[in-house]
Amino acid sequence: MLTRRQFHSRLFAALAAAALPVPGFAASREADLYLNRLSFGATPEDRAGFGGPVAWLEEQLALAASDPGLDKRLAKARLRISYEAGGDENGHKWRALDELRPLGLGRDPAELLYCIDWEQGMDYAERARPANEVVAASIIRAVHAKAQLREMMTQFWHDHFNVNAQKDEFCAAFFASHDALMRENAFGNFRVLLGGVARSPAMLYYLNNADSRASPANENFARELLELHTLGAGNYLNDVYDNWHVVPKGPDGMALGYLDLDVYEVARAFTGWSVGDGRYISEGVNAGKTGRFEYVEAWHDPYQKRVLGVEFDPNRAPLADGEQVLDMLAGHSGTARFVCSKIARRLLHDQPEAGLVEDLAAVFLAAKDAPDQIAQVIRSLVLDPRFARTPPGKLRRPFEVLAGLYRATGAEVTGTENAQQWQLMRAGWRQHEYGPPTGHPDTLDKWTGASSLNRVVDLALYAHDGWFGVASVDFSAAPGETLGQFIARWSGRFGVPDTGFAAEMGVDPAAPMTDLTEEERNGLASASIAFAALTPQFLLR
Repeated sequence: MLTRRQFHSRLFAALAAAALPVPGFAASREADLYLNRLSFGATPEDRAGFGGPVAWLEEQLALAASDPGLDKRLAKARLRISYEAGGDENGHKWRALDELRPLGLGRDPAELLYCIDWEQGMDYAERARPANEVVAASIIRAVHAKAQLREMMTQFWHDHFNVNAQKDEFCAAFFASHDALMRENAFGNFRVLLGGVARSPAMLYYLNNADSRASPANENFARELLELHTLGAGNYLNDVYDNWHVVPKGPDGMALGYLDLDVYEVARAFTGWSVGDGRYISEGVNAGKTGRFEYVEAWHDPYQKRVLGVEFDPNRAPLADGEQVLDMLAGHSGTARFVCSKIARRLLHDQPEAGLVEDLAAVFLAAKDAPDQIAQVIRSLVLDPRFARTPPGKLRRPFEVLAGLYRATGAEVTGTENAQQWQLMRAGWRQHEYGPPTGHPDTLDKWTGASSLNRVVDLALYAHDGWFGVASVDFSAAPGETLGQFIARWSGRFGVPDTGFAAEMGVDPAAPMTDLTEEERNGLASASIAFAALTPQFLLR
């Protein structure tokens, strides 16, 4: 009988090894080193086909955002929607519903305006449905996508440009478009991606810029644009300087950092950046009904502005103020360092070397106009000798644990209830529903609390059980297989050698599998998976 104490002791031992080199990793685990850092998890098939880091990386960077095989899988997926009969204060009524419905990920945003139309009566589950579909698709993509690096970077950009998809029905309705923006531009040009984010209806609603107009402008988007999306909090200089004139400038003529005064001016630059949701503009004038970005010139503050020490003339062409802000920020050296440090933190180490970050930032700035700017940064990071020399020490976050488990075992994602969302929330992970605009934390210390660790143990133990409701796998025994061979086969799928797991489980490794019932066989498989998963080889990337 396995106890939680046994699993906790193994888990804590793995976490304690986070700062230590894993013996022999550089030679014997080259495939795992790259696959576990740059994908949601190594599989036996990936290891067998790994032709070296350069070949694997170039293949991944060349894969398109659209994968016909994955698209077919998503087209077959079904997500339950269920609610009771009800009504609203406007007298609308609806019948009870309980059905498995296909995912409508590719719908035109204009088709989703019904979600925010309270003149139409419907249960709130219908309004939240588009965001729930993206959540359902995210685990399918993480487990089954061939373009694993793109999926990893899509999750990275979701955290960098975080939107809580369930903040309200507005964010939920247009979240699929925001998700598509992250995926399509995961390897592309940062300025293009930044411009798309500034126009993303989900982001415009989330940070309240859809309603921002002159006198006074809403500052939410402007502050997060500077602090989280581009320059970073490290370049916030309000505690050092009290006015624009004394902030040092770089060779490009821009201030080296920003003040609250810059936040106010950037907010003014983005007044009128709104959404075509049919909203009231002025007497007799309404926005279009496109579900896309719409510029409302009547709401824009047209007067002169000063951003990072650069003067903006008054009465410029439509969108010119906001576009210039984005140009400046995307090309700023502070942005280069901030974004590159986060990429290195995500793919390599919680505290990337300062010299490595500087090297990546130089690539970022040199390629600022290139369509594959981000890919160039990733390539420079992965092919740098420091990447291979750095021992595994990056802790998998809960979503990565779950996806990695399923990839290792070859499980098929079959869930119809988004049951993984509840299980992950218990560990502190809220896929596409993280409230703060910071996105999920990305360092080991943020994921080693007792609650998160307990839930990681639960994932390792129960993720393949039928009641968990997310994925299925065939745990049949091979002809003539013994208990020891069965245990070694399943633990081996994680790249973890059998180091006496049978003895720790209290079973006879020489006993035939035919002596076990189906329930006992499934339990033995789950235990084998858990023992392998709660080791440094799996938990650390």
